[in-house]
Amino acid sequence: MSDPSHDQFLPRFLAVQADLRAFIGAAVRDVVTREDVFQEVAMILWKKFELYDPARPFGAWARGIAIRKIMEDRRLREKLPQSCTAETLEALAHGFDADEAEAPWKDREKALHRCLEQLPERSARLIRERYHQNHSIERMSTEQGLSADAIYQTLSRLRRQLRDCVERRLGLILES
Repeated sequence: MSDPSHDQFLPRFLAVQADLRAFIGAAVRDVVTREDVFQEVAMILWKKFELYDPARPFGAWARGIAIRKIMEDRRLREKLPQSCTAETLEALAHGFDADEAEAPWKDREKALHRCLEQLPERSARLIRERYHQNHSIERMSTEQGLSADAIYQTLSRLRRQLRDCVERRLGLILES
């Protein structure tokens, strides 16, 4: 029977696997060594998963372990040319951390784009005019032949509809 704390390992690991490979690849030139380091890091992550603090991004934790493993591997292979210094590794890790911090917003932006595509043309046009073209409510009211209050109410309803759609889509992303 598997440890319940490890049930969360695989989805978290798979979500950062490509970035972790890229991070290690930026620091380790030799393809075979790169793969060895990646495999060793994956094993350490699995074995020490109970030490992972879910309040921190998993990718940052994984890169921290990868840095230590890369440095350990370098000490063992001191005579081979190295592609970057410890400071460069830290800078790379910070770059990956910043990218990872933006990930939730990217998911939200994709979800919003999909939701906008599902709107009827008239509704999508109102959203574009107000939020992309910065048309005033007064201008929209005149062009649509509706009262300003009707435009406000319609936009409010559309924002609520888009918010609910985005939340549903993000819920599907998080559940999968």
